[in-house]
Amino acid sequence: MAKPLIAITHKRALVFAGFLVLYQFLTYIANDMIMPGMIHVVASFQGSESAVATSLTAYVLGGASLQIFLGPLSDRFGRRPVMLAGAALFFLFTVAIAFSTSMNQFLLARFFEGMGLCFIGVIGYATLQEIYSEMDAIRLIAILSNVAMIAPLLGPLAGAAFILYFNWRGIFAVIGALALFALYGLWRYMPEPIGATKHDGDVIPRVSLSPRVVFNNYKQLLCNPAFMAGALSAGILGAPCIAWIAISPVIIVTDAHRTVMDYALWQLPLFGAGILGNWYLRQLTRRYNLKSIIGIGSLLAAAGLFLCSILPWFINTQFVWLIPGLTLYGFGMGIAVAPLNRLVLFSTPISKGTAYAMISMLSMCAQALGVEFGNHVYIGHNNYHFGLYFSISGLVYLAGLYVTWRLGNKENEIEATGLAT
Repeated sequence: MAKPLIAITHKRALVFAGFLVLYQFLTYIANDMIMPGMIHVVASFQGSESAVATSLTAYVLGGASLQIFLGPLSDRFGRRPVMLAGAALFFLFTVAIAFSTSMNQFLLARFFEGMGLCFIGVIGYATLQEIYSEMDAIRLIAILSNVAMIAPLLGPLAGAAFILYFNWRGIFAVIGALALFALYGLWRYMPEPIGATKHDGDVIPRVSLSPRVVFNNYKQLLCNPAFMAGALSAGILGAPCIAWIAISPVIIVTDAHRTVMDYALWQLPLFGAGILGNWYLRQLTRRYNLKSIIGIGSLLAAAGLFLCSILPWFINTQFVWLIPGLTLYGFGMGIAVAPLNRLVLFSTPISKGTAYAMISMLSMCAQALGVEFGNHVYIGHNNYHFGLYFSISGLVYLAGLYVTWRLGNKENEIEATGLAT
């Protein structure tokens, strides 16, 4: 991998990336470890079954809540101080969950804990995008995503094993301790790209925090149809995965009467395939351009989502017939996510903190709506209907991606015409 574009050592950049992925891993596993134990959490607070999915919705909404503010703040004051504030926030509310005394307190703390998700893309990954060139950034993010995806792969297994021997509160105590270590590492090694001079002489500028500048930046993003369609498409692509995480405890443990360890094992195909997709993405970056890679991953992901309704229709509605489609979907998603985010991020000249903030906010809102829609679809406890929801999600995603490419091509043609004249 090439050296960073700013004046920092390759070693420091990689150590920072390591602590960033540790932080990302903890924000993911904070959800994935507790999902097998959510039945116990709801029982301990005498809550309703719907609170299982609602806890994930609260977490994802928390992850969407600060995006619009973090971009402009980090563009003005720097990525580093904002990232450290986010890591501290995540640590504090992770510990607070361990001491919650009611379902409402638990859900409220989950919302604030979920705010820690805001800082991964808007601050952490935006920093990596700024200090590395296009394909180097995609390759590095693919590697980090592989490590981060170990969380949904191992999280349910670890959570199920933990619940067998310990109280669910201990999960948040352990994650809180590790979050404190991640905070120290980020404080020690994170570089500051804002104001730094690249090797080619370009300076990564600070952007004014005046309301007019912030408003105009967001207005330009909102009025950029290719950017908006791409950002929403990125969220729709991930929505089936989040919906499966949220609702599969009910599908597998409550309805299929399997153990929490069975539930954890049935997460392996989807997330294992995602890791393989991320690995294959690194190979594709050496042979294809950005759009070709996105097309390959998107077609595989959509085919998997369509399979989720086809197999239950022709065979039977047991949840196991959702798994082949989800596995293919996970592989395609692992290929498409990183290059799609890169394409959308650089489809606008707006500062990358603000642009990443809008991408993350739209993506997480789409995912939160996807979870609630999936939860509503599964009220009837019918796996075929749930598979049909996956297929519709795949169709909507492909439509959004088509719109993104069409509008992006039109904008390029307009720019080329303007240059010619």
